Amino acid sequence: MKQADHSPDLLIRGARLIDPAAGVDARRDLLAREGRVALLAPEISHTMARGPRVIDAEGLWLLPGLVDPHVHFRDPGFPEKETLASGARAAAAGGYTTVICEPNTAPPIASLEVVQELARKARREACVRVYVKAAMTRNRAGEEPADLVALGRHETVVAFSDDGDPVVDPDVMEQVCRAAALAGLPISPHCEDSPRALKQIAEGLSPGFDPGQPYTNEARYIARDALLAARCGCRAHFSHVSLPESLVAIAAASPEAAFTCEVTPHHLLLCRDQYAEGRAPKVCPPLRSAAQRDALRCALISGKVACIASDHAPHSEADKQAGASGFIGLETTLGLVLTHLVAQDGLSLLRAIELMSTAPARIFGLEAGSLAPGMPADVALVDPDREWTVRPSEFQSLSANTPYAGRRLRGKAVATYVAGREVYADPEFESRT
Repeated sequence: MKQADHSPDLLIRGARLIDPAAGVDARRDLLAREGRVALLAPEISHTMARGPRVIDAEGLWLLPGLVDPHVHFRDPGFPEKETLASGARAAAAGGYTTVICEPNTAPPIASLEVVQELARKARREACVRVYVKAAMTRNRAGEEPADLVALGRHETVVAFSDDGDPVVDPDVMEQVCRAAALAGLPISPHCEDSPRALKQIAEGLSPGFDPGQPYTNEARYIARDALLAARCGCRAHFSHVSLPESLVAIAAASPEAAFTCEVTPHHLLLCRDQYAEGRAPKVCPPLRSAAQRDALRCALISGKVACIASDHAPHSEADKQAGASGFIGLETTLGLVLTHLVAQDGLSLLRAIELMSTAPARIFGLEAGSLAPGMPADVALVDPDREWTVRPSEFQSLSANTPYAGRRLRGKAVATYVAGREVYADPEFESRT
């Protein structure tokens, strides 16, 4: 993110603080100094701060900044879809202060040189904290492991992934797991039937199990990769799980929850059954049946899922017309979770914020997800009563490929701070300062 200046203290007063890391849901004031949380108390006098900016947050929720473990910022390679700057603005508008980028760029995030340049650019251009997953295999080609130990030494690399492609060859995947264990970082496999994977299998490469029909093998890849990770002493976080049987496979391989997974709003809220035959919007993994969606949603409510990721995947309209997969999600995920999972399904607010902040920070070893004194002053202020309509033309993202256009939501981030510095403010929020 851009380097913060030496700004005055920030004092947020009268908010309802939601901090899952501390189990706190209560009225609190927060004082930030030199980019970190200096004090939390039921009431903090403005005289305790040094030239503070005072925010009247009565009626608002104060959250640890959200953490998205799965985004695509298309940089380098596709700046017309999203840049580090535009993606970061979209994140901030959605209440996110930290994102983790996938490696499917051009060139892919598969070498130390690309990682270093991306980190330099993020510091110059991004208003939120940007981390990356480096590719598991060289050039993200799935044929041999990348130099994971060298890549893992860079401070912005927090995991390894080949993004939308599984590593079909189990011998290569085992080598990846051994190298990731040496690097001390988790793998984050995409256990989906990608075109590359289907082609390799059709040409005779065995994934180590008997494949079923295309786009049904998610749980099989997960079971295989979990077994290899356990054998190698490697941590694993499985990306965008879309089938309930995948959760069964993870639980069977990791009864003590050493392995984790994420789900996306679209796999929780949408299903192919609500669209005419062949008209479901395209995403990978694909939208599932209503029964599978509902089972996944129940699993999340009952605590069997570690975190929620947007899988923010920007595309141009021409790309989508040509069949590109994926949706943008940074600016809608919080509203969708609050509207549908909290208000309708009874997911507790503490648990919702844990799924979107505390848990992903913990899984990827980030200094985030908590507002305890001493932690970075990365915070989001949310208006729980703000009713708003999803209008892609108003997004900060350069892309507009959302399946939720026109949907009415309740609950919205109105201000976001990174290291105590304002990086987003809703126009209606200005009257509170």
